[in-house]
Amino acid sequence: MQQPEWNTRWSRVARALFPLAVAGCLIALMPPASRVAFDPVMKDVVGRPSAEPIASLIATYAEQYALDPALLQAIIKVESNFNADAVSSKGAIGLMQLMPLTAAAFHVLDPFDPKDNIRAGAALLRGLLDRFGGDLSLALAAYHLGEARVRQAIGAPALPATQLYVGRVLGHYDRFRAGTSRLPPRVTARRDERRPLWSLQQLPE
Repeated sequence: MQQPEWNTRWSRVARALFPLAVAGCLIALMPPASRVAFDPVMKDVVGRPSAEPIASLIATYAEQYALDPALLQAIIKVESNFNADAVSSKGAIGLMQLMPLTAAAFHVLDPFDPKDNIRAGAALLRGLLDRFGGDLSLALAAYHLGEARVRQAIGAPALPATQLYVGRVLGHYDRFRAGTSRLPPRVTARRDERRPLWSLQQLPE
């Protein structure tokens, strides 16, 4: 997940094509109807785009997934700079820059909807933290690069782009926790001690 290049044309194209991509992914990934009906984690999946303030959404999903709200704020700052319409050149979408397959896996119907986007991003981050034993640097690297590639690269020389990404997120995390950075009044839209950083193999981006 690279720093997005906000481009009006990309945004229009993504908005037009994303429903088709999600529909195809959901056919393969959607759980049985009984789980959608009864799984409490799925209760917020369906609904209209939210008009809730960004701070409220972050607090809600930080609590639901046992995350520090300042950490979600930091990731959103680095990923999209709080632009809900952000689309990267690689196709990542929205506040937390979800790739289409990731969005489909977390049952996101509209990745431009801040509520859906933050919910899925928080769930993804929670899972990465659990699978990497709570190692924040590795979890952030996996959010950026992909879990499989990070696991393959542990112990090898650091990949500069991903190490820079992790450093930026951790820097913003410290500032949000200290209160020296503040959330924007609304989402932009055209409609502790750190453990040493991991070592990542020199893989092509």
